[in-house]
Amino acid sequence: MKISEILKNKATISFEVFPPKNKTGDISSIYYTIDELAKLQPDFISVTYGAGGSTKGKTVEIASKIKNDYHIEAVAHLTCISSTSQEVLDICQQLKEHNIENIYH
Repeated sequence: MKISEILKNKATISFEVFPPKNKTGDISSIYYTIDELAKLQPDFISVTYGAGGSTKGKTVEIASKIKNDYHIEAVAHLTCISSTSQEVLDICQQLKEHNIENIYH
């Protein structure tokens, strides 16, 4: 469901998460955070790129899990800094394949 449709009908609660940045690339800690946030029954959770897009590769994975495993609407933030047009198109295609309808740029 588009976030714009949710916003038309009621006041909402939402959260924003950032892919964890660490030397090993392990993002498992984000799922503990999402487990806790899900208990509050948010209307949606947005997933932000890291600073300068440093963790952008994890945005699709995290947004997909929020939408498809937690059954909470997900918003993927896309920052096009240092991305080619083709990279942006590829990420948009991946988001579509994972049922992510909401993209913020």
